[in-house]
Amino acid sequence: MRLLAAVGWMCLAAPALAQSGPALTLDALAQDVVANNPERQFYRQQIESAGIVREAAGRWADPEATVEFGQRRATDVNTGALNGEGMTYAVSIAQPIEFGGRIALRRAIADRQVALARIGLQQFDATLAARARSLGYRLFAADEKAAAARSVAHRLRTLAQVIVARDPAGPSPQLEATALQASAISAERSAAAADAEANSILYELNQLRGASFAARIRIVRPDMTLPDLPPDAMLVARASANNFELQALRAQFEQQGLRVDLAKKARIPVVSVGPYYDRARSDIRETNVGVRLSTSIPLWNRQAGDVAAEQGRQAQANATLIAAERRVAREVFDQAAQYQAKREALSKWDGGSAQRFAAAAVEADRNYRLGAIPLTIYTQMQQAYLEATSAILDTRRDAIEALLQLRALNGGVPLAR
Repeated sequence: MRLLAAVGWMCLAAPALAQSGPALTLDALAQDVVANNPERQFYRQQIESAGIVREAAGRWADPEATVEFGQRRATDVNTGALNGEGMTYAVSIAQPIEFGGRIALRRAIADRQVALARIGLQQFDATLAARARSLGYRLFAADEKAAAARSVAHRLRTLAQVIVARDPAGPSPQLEATALQASAISAERSAAAADAEANSILYELNQLRGASFAARIRIVRPDMTLPDLPPDAMLVARASANNFELQALRAQFEQQGLRVDLAKKARIPVVSVGPYYDRARSDIRETNVGVRLSTSIPLWNRQAGDVAAEQGRQAQANATLIAAERRVAREVFDQAAQYQAKREALSKWDGGSAQRFAAAAVEADRNYRLGAIPLTIYTQMQQAYLEATSAILDTRRDAIEALLQLRALNGGVPLAR
């Protein structure tokens, strides 16, 4: 008995660590995770890198410098006699000039890349906030389950000790005490499982917010209100407009269209123009100064292959966008149906169900001590209290996670009628 009492005391003392630490609301937890997540810096760096690429895309190509060295020999055309020889060299600088708006097209492609980087950061923040809220509620639910199981185990063990202390004649009291201790072990196992789940959730939250794994936090009881959803057609329309993945795919499709235009413009030749200086020395000294103009002659149309390749990528991007739109619409219908199913189930239970079951468990304990109810009803009431608490918390968790998924599909925008 002493060993069992010690085990019961340890199970009651264990959650004190889980309950220590600052208390945070779900919104405060989400803000903390987004602000301190170490991976977020990568997306900020992507935006900065895309901005640098955009600035570079609007600049002209670098000038081209050419230097020539050689040997000059001058001979008499009549006699063939050598008149003189010496060094010759030439220097020229040419600036490539592109026509057909190719610089503007490259700048527009780079602008789309900046937009993609910003969409990536917004999507990361929204996903991270949704994950933080989901984990926060699961942490709250695990603590609630552990507290309920621990209170039941405490009542069972206390009552078993009272029965044994009375030491009445006959085997019934001893058997009842053993049954109560067995039920207490089951409740303590449930409390330990809930504590383990809470610790696992807490470690993930600490990882997401860049905190020490040993750091402890508590979640303030969240708002249990489950709002009405707009009609499914409106949800799909909003998701189509706000979904980050679809925004990114549309930007990529537009970007690929610009690449097709740029590939077509590649047939327009690039003209290089710039000054040159040519000096030669043999029997005489000769100096030439002028302007040099050079360009390619697009005779063989080698750019046709590049155009076809970019058009193929554009068709692939369009197909990917269409498939993603269908998938997002399906996910919206799926999550909305799951949310409505859980919400309807919760609507059948009034808001005070958990408190009523807790009060009934305490009342059963009092009546059993008075001898008003048998042991079977008492233990069934305690078990029913634990099962009802878990069912309510789990159903609400499923509804909240479905709501968070709908919000993420809607680009992180809150859902309202």
